[in-house]
Amino acid sequence: PPPPKLDLGGALAFTKAQILPIGLLWAILFGLYNPAAGVAFGKLPIVKYAPHGIFFVGGLMLRTSEAKQAVRAYKAILLGVSSILLFTSAIGIQIINLLPLPVRDFSIGAALFVCMPCTIQSGAALSLKAGGNFALSLLITVLCSTGGIFTVPFVLDRIADIGGGIHLPVKAMVFKLMETALLPLVAGKAVASSSKWVKAMVKNYRFYFSLFVTFCVVITPWVQISRSASQGVFKLVSASDVTGIVALLSLTHVVFLGWTFFTSRVLGLTTAMTKSVVFVASSKTLPLALMVLGVLPARIGDKGLIALPCILGHFSQILIDSFLVSAWKKRDEEENDEE
Repeated sequence: PPPPKLDLGGALAFTKAQILPIGLLWAILFGLYNPAAGVAFGKLPIVKYAPHGIFFVGGLMLRTSEAKQAVRAYKAILLGVSSILLFTSAIGIQIINLLPLPVRDFSIGAALFVCMPCTIQSGAALSLKAGGNFALSLLITVLCSTGGIFTVPFVLDRIADIGGGIHLPVKAMVFKLMETALLPLVAGKAVASSSKWVKAMVKNYRFYFSLFVTFCVVITPWVQISRSASQGVFKLVSASDVTGIVALLSLTHVVFLGWTFFTSRVLGLTTAMTKSVVFVASSKTLPLALMVLGVLPARIGDKGLIALPCILGHFSQILIDSFLVSAWKKRDEEENDEE
């Protein structure tokens, strides 16, 4: 009998639908297996400007109606801001206290990570890929990234019982936020608004612009995990320690997702706004966590061990969210087909 034919069409369709989680899995595995490649790639300018690319494309794809809806969506804004700056931190600390890790420094690192505000890059990018309201995602991101500079010291001191009067470089962080997110977004929107040709190109090649966003999302953790692996961070602990940290922070992130989804539904938010709140308000930022760790007093513990849960928590949340993006998009497509 003739050999069975390979269903390449099905395989390509699956790859296309799951491109983000596949890319992130590749980034993690390849970064661990061959960190030198990721470290070398990290020296290229494209890595530095990947976040700018995400927000520039977001500006190109941003609809004016979305921006107007976002500004008027006070329920979604209040829910997102309060969840990011207060509720998820409090919930996360309770989970960590109930399920403490065997090494004290790991528990401190996990507590530090869950007290951070949202990510500047991946939360908004994932909501964009899932079909959320990108303008709302960016608005919540900007408000919380700016507000978090002032609230993080209080949250760490009052809720997590760590901190000790830390001081953050407020002006530099606000400038970095504007340069990374706001300016590229405005530039992208201006380019799209000034040219019908650009508008048509974005509409006709939306998948390829989305693919570029996926590329920008994937290369950042690839470079980060490659650098961590090359520095021997993962050799400091056993496989069981890593598994325990990933399990705890994955559980915490799933609880954050459940909290934001449930409260969004209770408040009657639209599906697009729910997606924005879920992906942005459930994520925690790694760069600020490492910055805060750098200014904490040395007596807090071994900072190399404390940093590990922050790094693993960051990768875990992106990986979980990437699968959620694919599942949510698939469900939306199925519902549209039924209609």
